[in-house]
Amino acid sequence: MANPALEQAIINKIMEKGIALPVLPDVAIRARRAAEAPDSTVQDLVDVIAQDPAIAARLIQVANSAMYRGAQKIDVLQQVVARLGMRTVSQLIVSLTTQQLFTAKHPVVKKAMHNHWSFSAQVAALSHRIAREQTKLDPDQALLAGLLHGVGGIPVIVVAEDIPKLQEAPAVLDELVLDLQPRLGVKIMQAWDFPPMFELVIREAGNLNYRHEGIANYADVVIVAIAAARNITETPDGTPIPAAEKMGMDLTISLIDQEIDEAMRALTAGF
Repeated sequence: MANPALEQAIINKIMEKGIALPVLPDVAIRARRAAEAPDSTVQDLVDVIAQDPAIAARLIQVANSAMYRGAQKIDVLQQVVARLGMRTVSQLIVSLTTQQLFTAKHPVVKKAMHNHWSFSAQVAALSHRIAREQTKLDPDQALLAGLLHGVGGIPVIVVAEDIPKLQEAPAVLDELVLDLQPRLGVKIMQAWDFPPMFELVIREAGNLNYRHEGIANYADVVIVAIAAARNITETPDGTPIPAAEKMGMDLTISLIDQEIDEAMRALTAGF
């Protein structure tokens, strides 16, 4: 665990800079509203997406990836929304626009941002597959949960641009991100008015011993996705990972394949 005094100094610095709660990009906010409004139409959502050509292009790319690919390639937004549905598209827009929060200038900090986003994208792609193949959960909700599990690390990495000691010690920065991202991530989800499920995922994502009664939930899915991404097959105590057991999964068999690689490329395009 990182030094508690250093952690508090980072928290104080974040609060001073006013970056503890990154703002969800406007197109994502408007897309969520359009998808959730009872009287909204497909065209209403298409009109929102069309105002951001970069996101529109990325959305079409993801819709044609192995995660969603249908019999024919699609190249217009109306077809994307018709194939995937308004709710799925709005979730994908949140996922894709989240990448805009991962910006930095200092080479060390920029690399940390890139690594953080790439890992989140891999966890997202794995979460989508696990939910689709091993549970009755919504794969697109799982993808978003996987992508956002580490969103609390963003302000920690951003503030490192103002702390030379962290720029010179990337390993310490990585440790701080892991330690602080659950606390900050929950605050971000509350500020974005996301469902409590995302808070649970963020709190438990790093807990390989997480267990609960009943069927698998999104936290289980993301925990197993993280384990698969890091090639972890058991808990630190050498016991089976409860989340994997709950879904009947053998983590000695790799889940990384062409579909996951293609999904990652779609999620990280342009980063």
